[in-house]
Amino acid sequence: MKRTYFLIVILANMLFSVMAQEKKKVNGCGMASTYAEMAFASFKKAYKAESQDDAKSLLKEALAKAKEAAAYTIVPDCNCQNAKNYALNAVTFGSKALKSKDLDGLKKWAKQAMDMSLDVLTAIPNCQ
Repeated sequence: MKRTYFLIVILANMLFSVMAQEKKKVNGCGMASTYAEMAFASFKKAYKAESQDDAKSLLKEALAKAKEAAAYTIVPDCNCQNAKNYALNAVTFGSKALKSKDLDGLKKWAKQAMDMSLDVLTAIPNCQ
């Protein structure tokens, strides 16, 4: 009985150890996807903002995340050209939104940046 219990404990520990190792492995595309999701959320908040000042601070945050997404798309573990292009387009549109003189122009460009962030998420599964 003790031997069976000991064997079960050892097998359970091995299983949990393997699961923990797999959880630690986050390839480049996984990080690109995470940053693209965060960029999308920030672009969306900027799009829904009611003042230009609020929107601009959210856009700065979104741009940083979109740049991170673009960086992770080119690491060897991911190497996803389409996702990189979409992420860079999100950065371009986000920059245009940040430079907009009025809230309507800002929202137009923020919406396009938001769409590009979603396109990153769409492209990534085809790269893995």
